[in-house]
Amino acid sequence: MNNSEKLIKKLQMTPHPEGGHFKESYRDKNISLIYYLLKKNEKSHWHRLTKNEILHFYDGDPLIVSLSKNGIDMHKIILNNSEDQLSHFVVNSGTWFSMETKGEYSLIGCTVSPPFDYNDFELAPKKWEPKKS
Repeated sequence: MNNSEKLIKKLQMTPHPEGGHFKESYRDKNISLIYYLLKKNEKSHWHRLTKNEILHFYDGDPLIVSLSKNGIDMHKIILNNSEDQLSHFVVNSGTWFSMETKGEYSLIGCTVSPPFDYNDFELAPKKWEPKKS
């Protein structure tokens, strides 16, 4: 069993609708927090929330986060614990984003306040991605 499979088992993660694996680790009336893991060849499909979401890098290989505020222009950031990369990042509400690992796996935390609700979550059509006009 490789490291990603060990983490999925240890954290009791299940498949997430956007891709990858997750486990909610905390929720109250003000905030929610999940563990989220992407393995090699998995991708977090383009989606957006009506609330800000904070991504925290925990373990594994660097994570590429692709972002598009308007659905046309796109830029990327990399989450990692190295000095020259970000260890956390706030995805502003309404911003389309997707994620993929640069290696075998990436484990992050996702914090949403007020708490995450699937009614605040929009998954883009299957092959959608930002397009330059």
